[in-house]
Amino acid sequence: MLIAANFEEKALLALIANGDRKAFAKIYITYLSNLHRYIFLFTKSEEETREILQEVFVKLWENREKLPEIESFENYLFRTAKNKLLDKVRQLQIRQKVHLEIERSRLVSENTTSDQCAYREYYKVVQQAIEKMPPKRKLIFRLNIESGLSQDEIAAQLNISKSVVQKQIYRASDFVKKYLHEHGEIAFSVQAAFFPLVFIFNNLC
Repeated sequence: MLIAANFEEKALLALIANGDRKAFAKIYITYLSNLHRYIFLFTKSEEETREILQEVFVKLWENREKLPEIESFENYLFRTAKNKLLDKVRQLQIRQKVHLEIERSRLVSENTTSDQCAYREYYKVVQQAIEKMPPKRKLIFRLNIESGLSQDEIAAQLNISKSVVQKQIYRASDFVKKYLHEHGEIAFSVQAAFFPLVFIFNNLC
């Protein structure tokens, strides 16, 4: 029975690789319940669980051509869910740092002109880093940071998947942080929470 089940699953994956949506729906129904329980165990949130589930199956469909090569589809599916959970944790950490930086910047805004100009120089370095990005990544990053669009809004506006938007934002973030470490000479931390500066510096000296 197990061999038959594995054979049927392999056949379904082959169909999905060729764009068969009915086969995809069958795989979705087969694993949805167990995957939901696994994700909810960590998130404790029905909304976040549904969001991660959607991202997992969207990624599955976007990479469907690779499915026939996978030895254990179940392991692959749950590993994808685990990676999405880790992405969510990183997003929350960045969001918390952003809020802290906004509050710190609000207090710093009353400092001397020289301090403000130091922030302005920091902003220039950030802008230099952004200008060195590939056009698509730069556009997505600016839409997210400067225009304040969510990942879903960017995906809809550019007619691309949310996973592509997330990947580009993460890569842009890593690039800017590395660029700041190499070129920034400002005497304050540049570890991760540089996003609010894009909004703050426009009002400085």
